[in-house]
Amino acid sequence: MQRAHELFKQGRAKEALALLRPLLQRKAAVDGDVCALAAACLGAEGDYMEAARIDRMLCDAQPNNPQAWHSLGYDLFHAGDLEGAAEAFSRALKLEPTRASAHFNLARIAARSGDKSKVIEHFARAVELQPDYQERLDEDPDLLPFKDDPEMLGRLPGGKGGEDPYQEYYASRS
Repeated sequence: MQRAHELFKQGRAKEALALLRPLLQRKAAVDGDVCALAAACLGAEGDYMEAARIDRMLCDAQPNNPQAWHSLGYDLFHAGDLEGAAEAFSRALKLEPTRASAHFNLARIAARSGDKSKVIEHFARAVELQPDYQERLDEDPDLLPFKDDPEMLGRLPGGKGGEDPYQEYYASRS
């Protein structure tokens, strides 16, 4: 396991996975560390569906593990299963309501689904929990359309939702 972790950190996910596969195939109890590292290796290789399968094994073995559910959501999101990802992120939040990254990812899913109120709700909560998420509004392609939305800005720290951004300019030109 230690060697696999070292290989993964060196960017050698395929080699790490080769060491982990025999450990995954054991009939003994599921090893959470092995599952988590194997799923990370698979994700690094772009095999998100297989990573999600491994994540699901961990969720089944440890249903009260919020990180397992979050990892499942992440891999399902990248595999294109938005509904499954939303369910997994929601489960992670039930177990750990202050997980900002789960709120952020639910905002991204809502954006792809066209649910503006959920985008605002989850993104504002992510920023409330971890303020540096606010920068991602300018960077994330799913959330970029909401960057100048007055409702979104009104929910964020320093936001001036509903105000005309040129109001001060017009007032000084009168």
